[in-house]
Amino acid sequence: MTEALAMVRGAMGPQALIIQTRKIKQGGILGMLGSEAVEVVAGADEPNLKPASPAPQTETPQHQIADRQQHSTFKQIYDLLLEQGVLPELARSLVEEALCKYPSSAFAQNFPNFADRLYSIAGDEAIGALGKAVAKFACFEKSSKPASGPKVIGLVGPTGVGKTTTIAKLATIAAMRHKLPTGLITIDTYRIGAIDQLRTYSEMLGTPIEVVNRPEQMKHAIEHLSDRAVVFVDTIGRSPKDRDRVGELKPFFQQTPEAELHLVVSCTSKYGDAALAAKSFSALPLKRLIFSKVDESSSFGSVYNIAVNTRLPLSYLTTGQEVPDDIEVTTPARVAQLLAGAAA
Repeated sequence: MTEALAMVRGAMGPQALIIQTRKIKQGGILGMLGSEAVEVVAGADEPNLKPASPAPQTETPQHQIADRQQHSTFKQIYDLLLEQGVLPELARSLVEEALCKYPSSAFAQNFPNFADRLYSIAGDEAIGALGKAVAKFACFEKSSKPASGPKVIGLVGPTGVGKTTTIAKLATIAAMRHKLPTGLITIDTYRIGAIDQLRTYSEMLGTPIEVVNRPEQMKHAIEHLSDRAVVFVDTIGRSPKDRDRVGELKPFFQQTPEAELHLVVSCTSKYGDAALAAKSFSALPLKRLIFSKVDESSSFGSVYNIAVNTRLPLSYLTTGQEVPDDIEVTTPARVAQLLAGAAA
Protein backbone atom coordinates (compact mmCIF):
# COMPACT_ATOMS: atom_id res chain seq x y z
CA MET A 1 0.00 0.00 0.00
CA THR A 2 2.85 2.38 0.87
CA GLU A 3 4.47 1.72 -2.50
CA ALA A 4 1.20 2.31 -4.33
CA LEU A 5 0.58 5.65 -2.60
CA ALA A 6 4.14 6.76 -3.37
CA MET A 7 3.59 5.92 -7.05
CA VAL A 8 0.37 7.95 -7.12
CA ARG A 9 2.01 11.04 -5.60
CA GLY A 10 5.03 10.61 -7.86
CA ALA A 11 2.78 10.63 -10.91
CA MET A 12 0.23 13.27 -9.79
CA GLY A 13 2.22 15.35 -7.32
CA PRO A 14 1.80 15.97 -3.61
CA GLN A 15 -1.63 17.56 -4.25
CA ALA A 16 -3.08 14.15 -5.20
CA LEU A 17 -6.26 13.38 -3.30
CA ILE A 18 -6.64 9.73 -2.34
CA ILE A 19 -10.28 8.81 -2.90
CA GLN A 20 -10.27 5.06 -2.30
CA THR A 21 -7.83 2.22 -1.66
CA ARG A 22 -8.46 -1.50 -1.64
CA LYS A 23 -6.70 -4.81 -2.06
CA ILE A 24 -7.74 -6.80 -5.11
CA LYS A 25 -6.98 -10.10 -6.80
CA GLN A 26 -5.60 -9.93 -10.32
CA GLY A 27 -5.10 -12.63 -12.89
CA GLY A 28 -6.77 -16.01 -12.80
CA ILE A 29 -10.54 -16.05 -12.91
CA LEU A 30 -12.55 -13.58 -10.87
CA GLY A 31 -9.47 -13.23 -8.70
CA MET A 32 -9.24 -16.99 -8.27
CA LEU A 33 -5.71 -18.35 -8.56
CA GLY A 34 -4.45 -14.82 -9.14
CA SER A 35 -2.06 -12.60 -7.19
CA GLU A 36 -2.92 -9.87 -4.70
CA ALA A 37 -2.52 -6.22 -5.75
CA VAL A 38 -3.44 -2.78 -4.41
CA GLU A 39 -5.84 -0.47 -6.26
CA VAL A 40 -5.72 3.27 -5.50
CA VAL A 41 -8.27 5.75 -6.86
CA ALA A 42 -6.94 9.33 -6.73
CA GLY A 43 -7.65 12.76 -8.16
CA ALA A 44 -5.83 16.11 -8.32
CA ASP A 45 -6.85 19.70 -8.92
CA GLU A 46 -5.03 21.34 -11.80
CA PRO A 47 -6.33 24.94 -11.84
CA ASN A 48 -3.80 26.22 -14.37
CA LEU A 49 -5.03 23.97 -17.13
CA LYS A 50 -7.60 25.28 -19.59
CA PRO A 51 -10.81 23.31 -19.74
CA ALA A 52 -10.70 20.80 -22.50
CA SER A 53 -13.05 21.23 -25.44
CA PRO A 54 -16.16 19.13 -25.08
CA ALA A 55 -15.62 15.77 -26.72
CA PRO A 56 -18.17 14.41 -29.16
CA GLN A 57 -20.98 12.56 -27.44
CA THR A 58 -19.75 8.99 -27.60
CA GLU A 59 -20.53 7.90 -24.06
CA THR A 60 -21.53 4.27 -23.84
CA PRO A 61 -24.79 3.65 -21.96
CA GLN A 62 -24.25 2.11 -18.53
CA HIS A 63 -26.17 -1.06 -19.35
CA GLN A 64 -23.85 -1.68 -22.32
CA ILE A 65 -20.80 -1.22 -20.09
CA ALA A 66 -22.22 -3.77 -17.65
CA ASP A 67 -22.91 -6.15 -20.51
CA ARG A 68 -19.30 -5.87 -21.70
CA GLN A 69 -18.02 -6.48 -18.20
CA GLN A 70 -20.19 -9.56 -17.87
CA HIS A 71 -19.00 -10.81 -21.24
CA SER A 72 -15.37 -10.25 -20.24
CA THR A 73 -15.83 -12.26 -17.06
CA PHE A 74 -17.72 -14.97 -18.95
CA LYS A 75 -14.89 -15.09 -21.47
CA GLN A 76 -12.27 -15.69 -18.76
CA ILE A 77 -14.05 -18.70 -17.33
CA TYR A 78 -15.08 -19.95 -20.74
CA ASP A 79 -11.48 -19.83 -22.02
CA LEU A 80 -10.22 -21.73 -18.98
CA LEU A 81 -12.79 -24.48 -19.51
CA LEU A 82 -11.79 -24.71 -23.16
CA GLU A 83 -8.14 -25.03 -22.08
CA GLN A 84 -9.22 -27.92 -19.85
CA GLY A 85 -10.83 -29.57 -22.88
CA VAL A 86 -14.49 -28.97 -22.08
CA LEU A 87 -16.53 -28.95 -25.29
CA PRO A 88 -17.51 -25.39 -26.31
CA GLU A 89 -21.27 -25.88 -26.09
CA LEU A 90 -20.94 -27.58 -22.69
CA ALA A 91 -18.55 -24.89 -21.44
CA ARG A 92 -20.99 -22.13 -22.37
CA SER A 93 -23.92 -23.81 -20.63
CA LEU A 94 -21.80 -24.52 -17.56
CA VAL A 95 -20.55 -20.94 -17.21
CA GLU A 96 -23.94 -19.36 -17.78
CA GLU A 97 -25.39 -21.59 -15.09
CA ALA A 98 -22.51 -20.75 -12.75
CA LEU A 99 -22.83 -17.00 -13.26
CA CYS A 100 -26.51 -17.00 -12.37
CA LYS A 101 -25.53 -18.42 -8.96
CA TYR A 102 -23.53 -15.34 -7.94
CA PRO A 103 -26.37 -12.91 -7.18
CA SER A 104 -27.83 -15.31 -4.65
CA SER A 105 -24.63 -15.42 -2.59
CA ALA A 106 -24.43 -13.41 0.63
CA PHE A 107 -21.12 -11.95 -0.52
CA ALA A 108 -22.60 -10.64 -3.77
CA GLN A 109 -25.46 -8.85 -2.01
CA ASN A 110 -23.01 -6.18 -0.81
CA PHE A 111 -22.58 -4.82 -4.33
CA PRO A 112 -25.03 -2.62 -6.21
CA ASN A 113 -24.96 -4.23 -9.63
CA PHE A 114 -24.37 -7.54 -11.30
CA ALA A 115 -21.11 -6.53 -13.01
CA ASP A 116 -19.53 -5.52 -9.69
CA ARG A 117 -20.65 -8.80 -8.19
CA LEU A 118 -18.86 -10.71 -10.92
CA TYR A 119 -15.62 -8.84 -10.39
CA SER A 120 -15.78 -8.96 -6.60
CA ILE A 121 -16.74 -12.58 -6.06
CA ALA A 122 -14.25 -14.53 -3.96
CA GLY A 123 -12.35 -17.43 -5.55
CA ASP A 124 -13.90 -20.06 -3.27
CA GLU A 125 -17.37 -18.79 -4.09
CA ALA A 126 -16.59 -18.94 -7.81
CA ILE A 127 -15.61 -22.60 -7.51
CA GLY A 128 -18.69 -23.20 -5.35
CA ALA A 129 -20.96 -21.73 -8.01
CA LEU A 130 -19.18 -23.77 -10.68
CA GLY A 131 -19.71 -26.88 -8.55
CA LYS A 132 -23.45 -26.20 -8.33
CA ALA A 133 -23.56 -25.81 -12.10
CA VAL A 134 -21.66 -29.09 -12.56
CA ALA A 135 -24.20 -30.81 -10.30
CA LYS A 136 -27.03 -29.62 -12.54
CA PHE A 137 -25.63 -31.07 -15.76
CA ALA A 138 -23.65 -34.14 -14.57
CA CYS A 139 -24.86 -37.06 -12.44
CA PHE A 140 -23.35 -38.18 -9.15
CA GLU A 141 -24.69 -41.29 -7.49
CA LYS A 142 -23.50 -43.56 -4.74
CA SER A 143 -23.78 -47.33 -4.95
CA SER A 144 -27.03 -48.72 -3.64
CA LYS A 145 -27.37 -51.81 -1.49
CA PRO A 146 -29.33 -54.69 -3.07
CA ALA A 147 -32.42 -56.09 -1.40
CA SER A 148 -30.79 -59.50 -1.14
CA GLY A 149 -27.52 -61.24 -1.93
CA PRO A 150 -24.10 -59.64 -2.27
CA LYS A 151 -23.54 -56.30 -3.92
CA VAL A 152 -21.75 -57.12 -7.19
CA ILE A 153 -19.52 -54.37 -8.61
CA GLY A 154 -17.69 -54.96 -11.89
CA LEU A 155 -15.06 -52.77 -13.54
CA VAL A 156 -14.71 -52.66 -17.32
CA GLY A 157 -12.72 -50.48 -19.67
CA PRO A 158 -9.78 -50.21 -22.06
CA THR A 159 -6.42 -51.80 -21.36
CA GLY A 160 -4.05 -50.03 -18.99
CA VAL A 161 -6.55 -47.76 -17.23
CA GLY A 162 -5.95 -49.33 -13.81
CA LYS A 163 -8.97 -51.59 -13.29
CA THR A 164 -7.17 -54.19 -11.16
CA THR A 165 -5.51 -51.60 -8.94
CA THR A 166 -8.85 -49.83 -8.50
CA ILE A 167 -10.46 -53.16 -7.56
CA ALA A 168 -7.72 -53.64 -4.96
CA LYS A 169 -8.38 -50.19 -3.48
CA LEU A 170 -12.15 -50.70 -3.28
CA ALA A 171 -11.82 -54.21 -1.87
CA THR A 172 -9.30 -53.09 0.75
CA ILE A 173 -11.54 -50.21 1.86
CA ALA A 174 -14.56 -52.51 2.07
CA ALA A 175 -12.76 -55.29 3.93
CA MET A 176 -10.37 -53.37 6.18
CA ARG A 177 -12.06 -50.05 6.87
CA HIS A 178 -15.72 -51.02 6.75
CA LYS A 179 -15.24 -54.62 7.93
CA LEU A 180 -17.53 -55.95 5.19
CA PRO A 181 -17.31 -59.59 4.12
CA THR A 182 -15.73 -59.16 0.69
CA GLY A 183 -15.22 -61.45 -2.29
CA LEU A 184 -13.29 -61.20 -5.54
CA ILE A 185 -13.94 -62.57 -9.01
CA THR A 186 -11.65 -62.29 -12.00
CA ILE A 187 -12.49 -63.04 -15.60
CA ASP A 188 -9.12 -61.65 -16.71
CA THR A 189 -7.65 -65.02 -17.64
CA TYR A 190 -5.74 -63.72 -20.67
CA ARG A 191 -3.32 -61.18 -19.25
CA ILE A 192 -0.15 -62.75 -17.85
CA GLY A 193 0.01 -62.38 -14.09
CA ALA A 194 -3.47 -60.86 -13.77
CA ILE A 195 -4.88 -63.70 -11.67
CA ASP A 196 -1.74 -63.81 -9.49
CA GLN A 197 -1.96 -60.06 -8.89
CA LEU A 198 -5.55 -60.25 -7.67
CA ARG A 199 -4.89 -63.45 -5.74
CA THR A 200 -2.13 -61.63 -3.83
CA TYR A 201 -4.63 -59.00 -2.70
CA SER A 202 -7.09 -61.78 -1.85
CA GLU A 203 -4.57 -63.43 0.46
CA MET A 204 -3.62 -60.14 2.08
CA LEU A 205 -7.26 -59.30 2.82
CA GLY A 206 -8.30 -62.83 3.70
CA THR A 207 -11.05 -62.73 1.10
CA PRO A 208 -12.06 -65.61 -1.21
CA ILE A 209 -11.46 -65.34 -4.93
CA GLU A 210 -13.18 -67.07 -7.85
CA VAL A 211 -11.65 -67.45 -11.32
CA VAL A 212 -14.21 -67.44 -14.15
CA ASN A 213 -13.22 -68.65 -17.61
CA ARG A 214 -16.62 -68.87 -19.30
CA PRO A 215 -19.86 -66.88 -18.97
CA GLU A 216 -21.82 -69.84 -17.64
CA GLN A 217 -19.43 -70.05 -14.67
CA MET A 218 -20.30 -66.54 -13.53
CA LYS A 219 -23.56 -67.43 -11.83
CA HIS A 220 -21.90 -70.26 -9.90
CA ALA A 221 -19.09 -67.98 -8.78
CA ILE A 222 -21.61 -65.51 -7.37
CA GLU A 223 -23.40 -68.37 -5.59
CA HIS A 224 -20.11 -69.47 -4.01
CA LEU A 225 -19.73 -65.94 -2.65
CA SER A 226 -23.35 -65.52 -1.59
CA ASP A 227 -22.31 -65.05 2.05
CA ARG A 228 -20.30 -61.94 1.10
CA ALA A 229 -21.65 -58.40 1.51
CA VAL A 230 -19.85 -57.12 -1.58
CA VAL A 231 -18.15 -58.86 -4.52
CA PHE A 232 -15.79 -57.07 -6.91
CA VAL A 233 -15.36 -58.37 -10.47
CA ASP A 234 -12.16 -57.67 -12.40
CA THR A 235 -12.32 -57.93 -16.20
CA ILE A 236 -9.86 -58.03 -19.04
CA GLY A 237 -9.19 -54.75 -20.80
CA ARG A 238 -10.48 -54.42 -24.34
CA SER A 239 -9.57 -52.01 -27.12
CA PRO A 240 -12.53 -49.67 -27.76
CA LYS A 241 -11.81 -50.03 -31.47
CA ASP A 242 -12.59 -53.76 -31.30
CA ARG A 243 -16.33 -53.81 -30.71
CA ASP A 244 -16.48 -57.59 -31.10
CA ARG A 245 -14.01 -58.18 -28.28
CA VAL A 246 -15.84 -55.69 -26.08
CA GLY A 247 -19.04 -57.58 -26.85
CA GLU A 248 -17.47 -60.78 -25.53
CA LEU A 249 -17.83 -59.40 -22.00
CA LYS A 250 -21.58 -59.04 -22.28
CA PRO A 251 -22.52 -62.72 -21.69
CA PHE A 252 -20.65 -62.70 -18.37
CA PHE A 253 -22.90 -59.99 -17.01
CA GLN A 254 -26.07 -61.39 -18.51
CA GLN A 255 -25.59 -64.07 -15.87
CA THR A 256 -25.57 -61.35 -13.19
CA PRO A 257 -28.08 -58.66 -14.22
CA GLU A 258 -27.90 -57.16 -10.75
CA ALA A 259 -24.20 -56.28 -11.20
CA GLU A 260 -23.26 -52.62 -11.03
CA LEU A 261 -20.81 -52.04 -13.89
CA HIS A 262 -18.38 -49.12 -13.67
CA LEU A 263 -16.64 -47.97 -16.85
CA VAL A 264 -13.05 -46.96 -16.03
CA VAL A 265 -11.55 -44.22 -18.21
CA SER A 266 -8.10 -42.66 -17.80
CA CYS A 267 -7.86 -38.89 -17.36
CA THR A 268 -4.78 -39.03 -19.56
CA SER A 269 -6.88 -40.14 -22.55
CA LYS A 270 -7.67 -37.65 -25.29
CA TYR A 271 -11.33 -36.73 -25.43
CA GLY A 272 -11.80 -38.61 -28.71
CA ASP A 273 -10.37 -41.79 -27.21
CA ALA A 274 -12.44 -41.42 -24.03
CA ALA A 275 -15.59 -40.83 -26.08
CA LEU A 276 -14.85 -43.90 -28.20
CA ALA A 277 -14.42 -46.00 -25.06
CA ALA A 278 -17.73 -44.78 -23.68
CA LYS A 279 -19.47 -45.55 -26.97
CA SER A 280 -17.92 -49.00 -27.39
CA PHE A 281 -18.52 -50.15 -23.83
CA SER A 282 -22.10 -48.86 -23.91
CA ALA A 283 -22.90 -52.30 -25.37
CA LEU A 284 -22.62 -53.43 -21.74
CA PRO A 285 -25.14 -52.47 -19.04
CA LEU A 286 -23.02 -49.65 -17.62
CA LYS A 287 -24.19 -48.01 -14.39
CA ARG A 288 -21.32 -45.76 -13.21
CA LEU A 289 -18.21 -43.94 -14.41
CA ILE A 290 -14.73 -43.97 -12.80
CA PHE A 291 -11.90 -41.70 -13.92
CA SER A 292 -8.41 -42.96 -13.12
CA LYS A 293 -4.94 -41.35 -13.15
CA VAL A 294 -6.02 -37.90 -12.00
CA ASP A 295 -2.47 -37.43 -10.74
CA GLU A 296 -1.02 -38.03 -14.20
CA SER A 297 -3.16 -35.52 -16.10
CA SER A 298 -3.13 -31.74 -16.40
CA SER A 299 -6.53 -31.36 -18.09
CA PHE A 300 -9.88 -32.71 -16.98
CA GLY A 301 -12.41 -31.61 -19.57
CA SER A 302 -13.06 -35.23 -20.54
CA VAL A 303 -14.36 -35.97 -17.04
CA TYR A 304 -17.14 -33.45 -17.51
CA ASN A 305 -17.73 -34.11 -21.24
CA ILE A 306 -18.14 -37.87 -20.86
CA ALA A 307 -20.28 -37.57 -17.73
CA VAL A 308 -22.69 -35.15 -19.41
CA ASN A 309 -22.84 -36.91 -22.77
CA THR A 310 -23.30 -40.43 -21.39
CA ARG A 311 -25.48 -39.42 -18.39
CA LEU A 312 -23.59 -42.06 -16.41
CA PRO A 313 -23.22 -41.07 -12.75
CA LEU A 314 -19.64 -40.36 -11.68
CA SER A 315 -18.55 -42.62 -8.84
CA TYR A 316 -14.79 -42.51 -8.11
CA LEU A 317 -11.55 -40.75 -9.01
CA THR A 318 -8.21 -42.47 -8.56
CA THR A 319 -5.27 -40.24 -7.74
CA GLY A 320 -2.22 -42.51 -7.60
CA GLN A 321 -0.93 -46.05 -7.13
CA GLU A 322 -1.15 -46.30 -3.34
CA VAL A 323 -3.61 -48.97 -2.15
CA PRO A 324 -6.07 -48.10 -0.75
CA ASP A 325 -5.50 -44.38 -0.16
CA ASP A 326 -5.39 -42.98 -3.70
CA ILE A 327 -9.11 -43.11 -4.47
CA GLU A 328 -11.94 -40.75 -3.64
CA VAL A 329 -15.67 -40.36 -4.18
CA THR A 330 -16.40 -37.97 -7.05
CA THR A 331 -18.33 -34.86 -6.06
CA PRO A 332 -19.49 -31.78 -8.01
CA ALA A 333 -17.15 -29.62 -5.93
CA ARG A 334 -14.17 -31.84 -6.78
CA VAL A 335 -14.97 -31.75 -10.50
CA ALA A 336 -15.27 -27.97 -10.31
CA GLN A 337 -11.85 -27.78 -8.65
CA LEU A 338 -10.31 -29.88 -11.40
CA LEU A 339 -11.93 -27.83 -14.17
CA ALA A 340 -10.79 -24.60 -12.52
CA GLY A 341 -7.24 -25.88 -12.12
CA ALA A 342 -7.52 -25.32 -8.37
CA ALA A 343 -6.54 -28.85 -7.29
CA ALA A 344 -5.41 -32.02 -9.05
